[in-house]
Amino acid sequence: METAASFSEKGEKMRWYRELYLGPTASRHIRRIRKKARDGRVMAGVYYITPSSTGEGLLDVYHNGMLKQPLFSHLQCTDIVGVAYGKLEATELVRVIMEDIYRKTGGLDVRNYFKDQDFGEY
Repeated sequence: METAASFSEKGEKMRWYRELYLGPTASRHIRRIRKKARDGRVMAGVYYITPSSTGEGLLDVYHNGMLKQPLFSHLQCTDIVGVAYGKLEATELVRVIMEDIYRKTGGLDVRNYFKDQDFGEY
């Protein structure tokens, strides 16, 4: 049984950070969010936070429905480090993530903070 959502034509799978950062509202609904993500369903108000896809930024924030867009799904990193409900909660969660990275490493090197082995297809 496949446990990860496959959204893009090239077979990219969503991978979830083992210590997933969650906004307060998203944390109350994370089981439902993950189930709908596995089923490939779009969820109103749910935003994913990933390491930057371009390498120029630190983190990307996007509505989960964007993965249904073929061009976007080919370009976007699908390693989910945070889930939030609403833009405001997503913005606050990005702040929390960046402060946590800085506190733990003394820097803002997002790419090296999130290791490949820290992700799974939950």
